Amino acid sequence: MPRYAAERILIRCPNWIGDMVAATMALRCVRKNYPQARIVLLLQPYVRPVIENAPWFDDVIECDPRRGAGAVLDVARRLRAERFDLALLLTHSFSSALAAWLGRVSRRVGHARNGRSWLLTDAVPWPGLPPRPEWAPKVRVYGSLLEYLGCDDAGDQRPELFTSPEDEAAADRALANHARDTARRLLAVVPGAAYGASKLWAPERFARASDELSRRRKMQAVILVGPGEGPIGRAIAGEMKEPPILFREGELPFGALKALVRRCALMLCNDTGPRHVAVAYNVPTVVLMGPTSPIVTDSDYPRAAIVRQDVPCGPCYLRVCPTDHRCMDLIAPEVVIGAAEDLLDRCGAAPPGDESKAGAGR
Repeated sequence: MPRYAAERILIRCPNWIGDMVAATMALRCVRKNYPQARIVLLLQPYVRPVIENAPWFDDVIECDPRRGAGAVLDVARRLRAERFDLALLLTHSFSSALAAWLGRVSRRVGHARNGRSWLLTDAVPWPGLPPRPEWAPKVRVYGSLLEYLGCDDAGDQRPELFTSPEDEAAADRALANHARDTARRLLAVVPGAAYGASKLWAPERFARASDELSRRRKMQAVILVGPGEGPIGRAIAGEMKEPPILFREGELPFGALKALVRRCALMLCNDTGPRHVAVAYNVPTVVLMGPTSPIVTDSDYPRAAIVRQDVPCGPCYLRVCPTDHRCMDLIAPEVVIGAAEDLLDRCGAAPPGDESKAGAGR
């Protein structure tokens, strides 16, 4: 039985798409343990599409951190009006704890970080482990809060996403409009990263790896780009010998993106949000990782291969490399191709035209 009874629960959600996907385990767990409670999510508009169609919450409050103190005060006023019994803070920022405190939430549960413990009624120890205790896998971070609350199934780390029939139809139309070859399985190629240029692998290397996998494994590459990443997608498509599908920036709403990823037999990507969508749908995923640590995003997902090079300057977590970008430039296409083939051999794959059955659900 949970530590606290609560009828009105606020969950402050993460600010990045990948973290929000990982946090679906927490939303599912809270709903299971508080089946009758009113559950409201506090989040940035940017991540809201991740949790559309999910059954675990009753309402959403959007916050815009670009407004600074004004946003915190607006949120606090809304929280006071709602009279929440419990706030579960999945972020560890000072401002999220301040908003819950100003909003007079009775119980405020979050990690003891960033000088905010005095704003919390329950300051939970950070779950980091040696040798870098400041780092911890996101699923462990969220799970430790659930364990503190005494929730059943706190250790169930599975991410879970949902689409609507409209999302599924939009994905089918988008593929048909781009002359999808139904005799080939889909290879999702995600060459961007909202975090910054330091995470990016070179377009010509993505093109070579995608060409070889398309040829060897009878796949058709689908290049997926986010805002501002159109030039990267066009550069990759221009280098490829096997004709890819290239979606324009903004052509796919996020719901349709989820539905499309669910249809894929493999994803090749940088350390970016859509990789976590692939995990949620059980799609084998090869992740090229340079300036960030695999510890932070580790989820024991068996259908993933992390390709990285140990370098003296990393992981640095800088958004732009100040030197020679060696952490990414030392990753050879042949290594990525080999990792992808090993993963496919180990995991198996759905036959062409049947990729949607490989997903973990809608």
